[in-house]
Amino acid sequence: MTTSKTQKLLLRLIVLFAICASIPLWRATPKQSVISEQLGLIVPVTAQGPVTLDRSIRDYRLPSEIPWVERNGTGSLTVYGNASTPGGIYVSLLRRPFDNWSAPHTHPTERYSTVLEGTFLAGTGSVQDRNRVDALKAGTVVREVPGRMHYDGVGQDGVTLLFIGMGGVNSGPASEAPRAPGGPNVDPTAREAKKVEDMVWTKAADGSTFTNVFGDPSKAGLYVQFVRRPPNSWSTAHRHDNDQFLWVMGGRMYIGTGASVDTDKTVGMPKGSFIHDFANGTHYEGTKDEDLWLLVAGMGPAAPERVD
Repeated sequence: MTTSKTQKLLLRLIVLFAICASIPLWRATPKQSVISEQLGLIVPVTAQGPVTLDRSIRDYRLPSEIPWVERNGTGSLTVYGNASTPGGIYVSLLRRPFDNWSAPHTHPTERYSTVLEGTFLAGTGSVQDRNRVDALKAGTVVREVPGRMHYDGVGQDGVTLLFIGMGGVNSGPASEAPRAPGGPNVDPTAREAKKVEDMVWTKAADGSTFTNVFGDPSKAGLYVQFVRRPPNSWSTAHRHDNDQFLWVMGGRMYIGTGASVDTDKTVGMPKGSFIHDFANGTHYEGTKDEDLWLLVAGMGPAAPERVD
């Protein structure tokens, strides 16, 4: 074979390889493919959007979203009602730093204080004695007896409190004889404290456990209740006759609104979240992969009424 023929054959082979390289062996995958015909797989185009709850049924705040009003190192927030308005209930939050003390004072009406986080130093009497206090940890609920003098301070880890009470006008500092030496640090006739380790729990039909610390949601009057749920435990869709106020003490609570329980249409509430359930709004809640410890407070009757 001559040199010229060899060169022409080589050129033809190069052109042939170039043409073959330009032909795809299978159809190119579309940019937004729903079905891959070659592999027989279904590929989702878009992910599910964020869940939106009906805020007229169930309002909530994540820990970073709580609009604290800061003043002189303390943070406060009135959640519901007004403490100075007689006849109605109020709910408020208070966050205080270490070594923050109140002077002895009274409250004119019924009030319950729940330690949400940190250490609450509780004392009673007309004289502030910082060595005569009880150090109360998260989960302790304190009943403040109307008209009786008490004072309080804050431990090194700070404290966050939730108050629920009946509104009323405080007439000012009361007079009360100083406490006699001896006896308990806290006078139980002025301040009644219930600690978590002393509470008695009852198991509910849905697998949760609860304890009515003060009051009873099924009866008239103020109540403070704790609820615990194991993992993968859900309520039915239900409603309450009166508003309820919830704080996630531990774990994560998944909340939804509406009459159809759908665990995928919920919003996760971590520890430190606050939820306000409006009266007669249908909602549900539960857990997924961890335990839940929940504070529930309000004005009874507010026992859950199932909604089918």
